[in-house]
Amino acid sequence: MDERDASRERSVPAAHDLSESRLPAHHETIEDWVVEWLALHWQMPAGAIDTRRPLVEQGLDSMAAISLANDLEQWLGLPLTLAFLWQQGTIEALARVLASPEVMFALSPVSEASEVARRNEGTTPASLGQQQLWRQLRPQPESPRFHLHFGLRFDGPLDVESLKLSLQEIVRRHEAFRTSFREEDGELLQVVAPAPRLEMPVVDLRAEHEGDPGRALNSASFRTLYDALARAPFDLQEGPLIRTALVVLTNQTHVLLVTQHRLITDGASLSVFGRELAFLYRVFHARVPSPLAPPSRQAADVARWQRQWLGCEGAHRQREYWRARLDGVPPLKLTPRGACGEGSRLGGLVCFEVPVALTAAWKALASGEGATLFTALSAVFAALLRCHSGQEDVLLGTVVANRGRRELRDVVGLLANTVALRCDLTGNPSFRELLVRHRRCTTEDLSHQELPFEEVARLCRGTREASPEVQAACVFESMATFDLAIPGLGCTLLTDTPDASVPGTARHELTLLLREDLGRLSGAFEYAADVFQPAEVERLAVGFRRLLGRLVETPDVRLDDLPLAEDMPRLG
Repeated sequence: MDERDASRERSVPAAHDLSESRLPAHHETIEDWVVEWLALHWQMPAGAIDTRRPLVEQGLDSMAAISLANDLEQWLGLPLTLAFLWQQGTIEALARVLASPEVMFALSPVSEASEVARRNEGTTPASLGQQQLWRQLRPQPESPRFHLHFGLRFDGPLDVESLKLSLQEIVRRHEAFRTSFREEDGELLQVVAPAPRLEMPVVDLRAEHEGDPGRALNSASFRTLYDALARAPFDLQEGPLIRTALVVLTNQTHVLLVTQHRLITDGASLSVFGRELAFLYRVFHARVPSPLAPPSRQAADVARWQRQWLGCEGAHRQREYWRARLDGVPPLKLTPRGACGEGSRLGGLVCFEVPVALTAAWKALASGEGATLFTALSAVFAALLRCHSGQEDVLLGTVVANRGRRELRDVVGLLANTVALRCDLTGNPSFRELLVRHRRCTTEDLSHQELPFEEVARLCRGTREASPEVQAACVFESMATFDLAIPGLGCTLLTDTPDASVPGTARHELTLLLREDLGRLSGAFEYAADVFQPAEVERLAVGFRRLLGRLVETPDVRLDDLPLAEDMPRLG
């Protein structure tokens, strides 16, 4: 736990303070609590937060809203959903509703699966997400399709020994980095090695580039090494499923290359990795032992808890929601060519950038409609797919961190889940109308994100000829949580894709990858090579950028009147 987390733990009231009495708190008490929570989360003075201004206009995004709803749930002892929080809009409105006795006693207390169960020693069954990924790996277990790969560039005098010790300590702390997998009697099991086995070979390229780091980063020797580390297969049954290498470009420039398998990590885990690496480096560089307490939860604990939760009433309600929500959703016809199946996921990538000014304009438009930036951009993507496919009922997939509970936020492991977003584009709405409609539906869908998508697909198979398949996805990553602050060192994150996936593979037929970093958006269209030709995806990327410019200026234009529909032929 870092100092910020420790401060937050001291400031946030314990769950039992009110839930034991089951009496409503005064609305001003709740207001103060929420303001203090947001001040700590945003690292800003509490006086700068307006209790009467919509939260989304002040910067509350979906991930923070999920965490806020969960912490309020733990404090008040009430099962609060993300949709409930969004519906209130302002802190003042939220506090008054939560302070009313009618609401307090209408909502049942949190009682089921509120704690992550600890497991017995030995092997642990894999989570449903890991089982789904394992099945997708079977046709090509050595494919880099499910690798996460990135570089950390350090400019300044690097203490190599402290960096190595930091990596070893991270692997020791988090069981996921010591986990391998095996099948036993048809069941996938996680096997945790008792001791770290991470190595950090050092590759010296100083002699090749005459002290020019920019030239070194673009050199064939560095790119060959970078790509080789990204694509080299992992031994899933022996492990480890993380590897590193340190590249010396100049005396003052180093790049730490890191590759992790998605079976043991996700986007939020990378944030934990980066934060702890920076903290431990500072500690070991000062020649003092690590003050970090052992993680309270490990990934295997969460997998065990998930299996228990699946038998609870909350999971049953989510099953019923998704059964109704996805009933009758049609397959998406992106091109005349059909996908060749899971075993042939060769892909391509078309990258683009969104300027700072345009990114800011989209944030303003989204907040004005009570939506997050992700909701607005995924609505643009849905409009783009309508233009090219002619379909008005579109299923988009997205990836959520699935870490609403405080005790899950620092867990390293595959906790992320796929959530289906059903987009209703019927009736030729204006984009502003579509955004309001999409915000409402997306909020409700994300409020039911805990049910593993594997389970969603399984239960829907019983009501239709084919289960709902995510053919198109929109994935949004924020690098704001990737903390690389090390005094005396400049630290830069290097990736080939917005989400650190490896180019040349595809998880879906078409995925829009977006990452916000330093006020601007980086984007990429990842596509399956058996479905799309490169020129088709280039046109899609041009069309998306064109829509971003047009819709932010004229959000009341109707979808049928978008110039994209006239200027570019349909792909389907």
